[in-house]
Amino acid sequence: MFSVVIPLYNKELSIKNTINSALKQSYQNFEIIVVNDGSTDNSAQIVESIKDKRIHLVHQKNQGVSAARNRGIQEASNEWIAFLDGDDLWSQEHLQEITIMMKKFPEEKIFVTSFEYSDKRSMFRHPRNEKIFKIDNYFKEAIKEHLMWTSIVVVHKNCFKEIGKFNEKLNRGEDLDLWARLARKYHIIKSQKITAIYRIEAENRSTSSYNINMSRIFNYKFEDSTSIDETRYYKHQITNTLRGYLLNKKISLFIKLYLKHRKNISLLNLLKLKSI
Repeated sequence: MFSVVIPLYNKELSIKNTINSALKQSYQNFEIIVVNDGSTDNSAQIVESIKDKRIHLVHQKNQGVSAARNRGIQEASNEWIAFLDGDDLWSQEHLQEITIMMKKFPEEKIFVTSFEYSDKRSMFRHPRNEKIFKIDNYFKEAIKEHLMWTSIVVVHKNCFKEIGKFNEKLNRGEDLDLWARLARKYHIIKSQKITAIYRIEAENRSTSSYNINMSRIFNYKFEDSTSIDETRYYKHQITNTLRGYLLNKKISLFIKLYLKHRKNISLLNLLKLKSI
């Protein structure tokens, strides 16, 4: 039923625990596709040492996490794609929770559980009346809450035919870019149940150096916005990034990003640290 896609680049300290967290699922109808994106350590050998016929290891030259995830989608033999990064962990009930959500919303194509950080930092969550619910307005709610994160997302394979896969031209925010494109076209079903851990201490969380030209916020086009809430969402994201550049004295990055979006971002409000 599920194809679990795991991109892999130099995760020899993490990948075994990540794969084992998938293998220990209470729901067992799945395959695991590990895409080795040109690792230079022992990551691939560790995957090969795990003996389970459901694990398929695919090799490619280093092209970045988006290309690795896209390759996994391409190789998937099942209709539901479950993403899991090579340094994160699932609880045993993750896929079982997804199946429960599918039964409650059988016509929907995107299902998302909830996660926590490994250091147990506090996270804002909107108050909900239901444990499993349909997100009413992704762009409005995502301004405050981390609604989607790669290792809790399950998407029907046909969705990628409609809106495309991960943008391989981006090396920052490529996941948020995809979630936004999905949210424009599909309903998103979310569970409040925490079924995954984001391991902030994991090694090599990024496979590429920062390049603002390849970031989601730099490449976003406000004219492509489909709603007022989407416009506000991206204004919020860009404004927060600009403020971060100022606080960290990254003036050249601040100038470049501001000049790109100055028609839509108020410099006065930004400098006064006002909310949009």
